[in-house]
Amino acid sequence: DFMIEHIVLFRCKATCTEATREQFVGAARSMKQHIPELLYLSAGANWSERGDGYELALVSRFEDKKTLEGYQNHPYHQRFIADWVRPNIEKVLAIDYFIS
Repeated sequence: DFMIEHIVLFRCKATCTEATREQFVGAARSMKQHIPELLYLSAGANWSERGDGYELALVSRFEDKKTLEGYQNHPYHQRFIADWVRPNIEKVLAIDYFIS
């Protein structure tokens, strides 16, 4: 049985402050309590010098493609995108792959 690992990297807009980045991470982590499809979620600020400008990251895990889709469409996730991603992020890189 294969689960899905969902990795998202965020490149912040120039206007994004350190406080905003911290609040973004907190908002991302709060999705764990609100979205039942999430088997696992972690989020944090990048400190590696190899991040190619990506400053924030989110890693989550799902049972299958259907539950990943449920997460993508969940109102709490959509609100996170509207309140945090769109105003503060200039580029998003997402990777999905199967894990056993």
